Amino acid sequence: MTEGTTKLDRILIGTDGSARAEEAARQGARIAAALGAALDIVYVVETDRPHDTDVEPEAEAALERAMEEAKGFGIVADARILAGDPDQVLVTEARDRDADLVCLGPDGGLLGGAIRVGRVAKHVLGHASCSVMLARAAGATFPSKITCGVDGSEASAKTASLAASVAAATGAELHLLHVVPVFRGRDSEWTLDEGEESPPELEPAVRAATERGVEPVRDMAMGRPEHALVAAAKRDRSDLLVVGHRVVGGVGRVLLGSVSEHSAEHAPCSVLVARS
Repeated sequence: MTEGTTKLDRILIGTDGSARAEEAARQGARIAAALGAALDIVYVVETDRPHDTDVEPEAEAALERAMEEAKGFGIVADARILAGDPDQVLVTEARDRDADLVCLGPDGGLLGGAIRVGRVAKHVLGHASCSVMLARAAGATFPSKITCGVDGSEASAKTASLAASVAAATGAELHLLHVVPVFRGRDSEWTLDEGEESPPELEPAVRAATERGVEPVRDMAMGRPEHALVAAAKRDRSDLLVVGHRVVGGVGRVLLGSVSEHSAEHAPCSVLVARS
């Protein structure tokens, strides 16, 4: 049995009362209910700036809405109001509660336009000790189709196992996609036929998925991996894109790898960055 990122026993949701955060609460509660995970919901009162109104009633109302969303999935969540810098507090809370997944909104971009990754989400993506999901608008059946990027490594097999766990619990269709890196020329995509042998870059992920009881669709592509993953998620109308976590940079400068960073920033759907 593949181990590592496959465990999702506790999920932490961060909300600020915005529509994006409430969508994150809905999606996080849905996954928690499907997997039987414990659910924590926190509202972080930002202390490094003045507030024009009494923020505590706003925080309580936001938590109440998120808790009602969880109740709709049959979950009684533990809700708390915390204070501090939201990005730092969420990372610390995830560590202290031994969370396996943090769910939050992208917290950036223009309403009605592209929803980009803001300061809080970017910090949590780079510094959280667990997996992170950025929630974008999705239908009531979320997740119905999951695209997972794999590259043949042990880490990507664990990522595929996590994606398969979610797919198995929710009944979602799982696409495993390996992109052959080609940085010049025309991009191309194709799906392997049933009975066609999986290439070495796909086989470990396929085994990990089947161990979870999921028969995945096996997709291949040629092009820049970060661009191909986003394009595939858009083309297939996936509502969840799962990618591995890779950090580059030295002390004091933490950056996500190009695939996870580009996917989180540009995918048209929710993105789960899996961290083992």
